Amino acid sequence: MIANTLATSLSPQAVVQTTCRPVADALSTILDELRTVLSGLESTRYAAKMGALFGNSSIGAHVRHVLDHARALVDGAASGTIDYDHRVRGTAIETDPAAALRELEYLINSTRLLAGHDAGERVGVAIMPTRDGESVTLTSSLARELAFVLSHTIHHNATIRGMAVAAGHDVPEGFGYAPSTLAHAATHSHLQKDRCACVR
Repeated sequence: MIANTLATSLSPQAVVQTTCRPVADALSTILDELRTVLSGLESTRYAAKMGALFGNSSIGAHVRHVLDHARALVDGAASGTIDYDHRVRGTAIETDPAAALRELEYLINSTRLLAGHDAGERVGVAIMPTRDGESVTLTSSLARELAFVLSHTIHHNATIRGMAVAAGHDVPEGFGYAPSTLAHAATHSHLQKDRCACVR
């Protein structure tokens, strides 16, 4: 009954996936885009504090944070429990782009291996809801956590984009934008052109 109700409530475009492939492939692609941005980025720019506008953070700090979450996902998929709060700060990944590129290589390959897993595969997610240090473990699915890490990575890639551009480093078109934003822009490209022309 619930399944039938759900099926009829879905839009014609919605497809219920049985494997993790759509989100696993998307995440590996987004990580590969990050790898492209980091390739050729000097370590001084990578580790430089970007000032108050970016919270006195660095590109490397955001990359380390992103890769920590991806690593937690990959390791948790194997162990059965994902713990995003268990992060090691101040590692070489934060200051050395070569170290980040090595970790990205591992995570891209590992994420691709998750594509064939069942979308409903159950995983535990350990979270620390308050600062008292006590953790609770919730139940989730592997596909849902892949979707979360995908969204989280895109969010930080947007900040990395701003930092890289501010530092004079080129980034690929579309880097740091959500797929829904890019799809909307493509669908309404004629409106965007009209609006720009009007502004001029």
